[in-house]
Amino acid sequence: MLDEGRITQATANILMRSVDEAMDLVSSRPLCDWNSLQSNVYFPSYYRFLSASMLPQSFITYFTVQRLESGCYICAAFLRAHRIARRQLQDFLGDSEIAKIVIDESNAGGEEARKFLEEVRCTFPQLLCVLKTRQVTYAVLTHLSENVQNLWKTGLLEEKEMAHLDDAWQVVECLTCLLLRKLIAKVVSVHNSCQLITCQTDLKKLKRSPQLVKMPRVSDLLGAHPLVSMLPAAVRAPLLSNTKENVKGHGAALYMEGLRATGIWIVSIGAVKWRSQRLSSRHSLHPIFSHGSTLGLYEVLTGKSCLCDMITDSLVRCFFIEAEKIDQLRQSDPSVEAFLWQESAAVIAKLLIPRVFERMTMQETRLLVSTGSAMNLYTKGEDIILEHNYIGILLEGTLKAENQNNIVPPGVLLPSSMDLELLGLQSSEMNHMDSCSAANSYQVEAQAARVIIFEVGRLFTEANGQRNQPGGSFSAEALQLSMEESTGEEQVIITVDSTNKLPLGDSSSGVTRGS
Repeated sequence: MLDEGRITQATANILMRSVDEAMDLVSSRPLCDWNSLQSNVYFPSYYRFLSASMLPQSFITYFTVQRLESGCYICAAFLRAHRIARRQLQDFLGDSEIAKIVIDESNAGGEEARKFLEEVRCTFPQLLCVLKTRQVTYAVLTHLSENVQNLWKTGLLEEKEMAHLDDAWQVVECLTCLLLRKLIAKVVSVHNSCQLITCQTDLKKLKRSPQLVKMPRVSDLLGAHPLVSMLPAAVRAPLLSNTKENVKGHGAALYMEGLRATGIWIVSIGAVKWRSQRLSSRHSLHPIFSHGSTLGLYEVLTGKSCLCDMITDSLVRCFFIEAEKIDQLRQSDPSVEAFLWQESAAVIAKLLIPRVFERMTMQETRLLVSTGSAMNLYTKGEDIILEHNYIGILLEGTLKAENQNNIVPPGVLLPSSMDLELLGLQSSEMNHMDSCSAANSYQVEAQAARVIIFEVGRLFTEANGQRNQPGGSFSAEALQLSMEESTGEEQVIITVDSTNKLPLGDSSSGVTRGS
């Protein structure tokens, strides 16, 4: 993180010292590297009054900026490092009891860091904007410098030209750090103010007059959400007129497991955490749905009770749409209904197979469902035979397999030869999970069954982020990148438009129909 420009040398020293102190106590105490960091991230209660007081600006700056700036960097780096370490530990030890204990200690240690960032976000939101701008600027300039080096290596630039451009980037970087430090001091009392610096011209504009960033309008937030933006204009307008805007604080419940679903939640800003008794979250290292998610849609489409608890993990700005409006939307056009099933499948996949799908962002999962899977409808009496390298998710209907009880949705369908460890499961756990079944074939018991099929090889290629390597599954035609650090952890959204869509019910879907 130091090499990437995420933290300063001073912050790195503080973090490494906390690790060294915790290592000395690791044999006798739980994880305690956060203990030595607490003195650096303390958020006094009077800071909330300073932000709204009539005190001189210089007085507020003296008491807040330097201390909070350092604390934000420490908390963000602490959370990110622990998240990476938890994943590496899980990959190395699997679902052992020791790994579970250590992971639980790691999650508990990060609660105070999340609370600190949430306090700063609510009290001085412009501070996080400026810190994020600094990190993004460093990443952009570093990327440009690497491109210049590559142009010189390939012979497109002479050494003098390369040195001149490299010096220019370094000058821009120094000016950026200087101006951002001044900007922090100037905008502490001005909420929602930040300037994204992308080139030297922007630096001059920023120095003359920092621009104010207004809160997005409701129509803009809804229009940018993937569910709404993909709907036809004829049905989109009536839907938007029936949405209810909500702002939920940290720890608020959107809905609870077992209750009747009354509508769907469109998350525009913030993050939501899920937990469930039936769908054990033990296999999930990061049970979070970020902005851009559509929650509760599957329950509305099927009429089932809520599958899990959805609890906000940060300040969340979201929109609620009643179930009756979704039913009307569903009946308006068969293509719209198919799209709604795909949107719901993206969430269900993350709930049922978290160890695979949590490695993808919500947009990457959505893309995989729409272009890298096959959603098939089967009639009563048909047999579903999965090849050894394909898995399915039952979304609707009832199935029957040999020597098993009726399989009800939602559930994972596996071929009998599937290696369960690939999905983060163990053979002994299959007997205790009613959401996962393995068999040679499945027979449809209900009038119809809806199943979405994934190829395992494609699934893990997407999860490991190898889609753009040679021989990948598709070629990207458009790519949009944005960053959000609502809880001190980075989230990258990638939107890719592709023409290589897998036809529904195609013979290449790895499924054999029988009767």
